[in-house]
Amino acid sequence: MFLNDSACNLSSINLMKFRQAGRRVRRRRVQAAIRTLITAQEILVDNASYPTPSIEKEQPAYRPLGLGYATLSRCHVARAAYDSTPAATTRRRSPR
Repeated sequence: MFLNDSACNLSSINLMKFRQAGRRVRRRRVQAAIRTLITAQEILVDNASYPTPSIEKEQPAYRPLGLGYATLSRCHVARAAYDSTPAATTRRRSPR
C-alpha cells in the first residue's frame, strides 16, 4: 500500500561500474554516487511533470524516492573467481 495520488521516483546504481582490478567494489565511489543521485532525485521532484494535477500537488509534499542497485549477484560471481586455485580447493566433492 502506498500514498494515494503520489509517485515514487526510482533510480539504480550499476555496481559493476564501481569494481576495481582486485575484484572489490570501490565503496567510497559508490557512496559518492549515492549522494549525487539522491540530490539529483530531489531536484527532479520539483521539476518533473506528473500525469494528474493531484499527483503534481502531493509529490513535493511527500517526496518518495527510491535508490537501488543492479548487478549485485554479478559482482559476487566476479569476485568468486570460480576457475581460480582457491575456489577449486574449497569446492565440495559429491559423496559417492
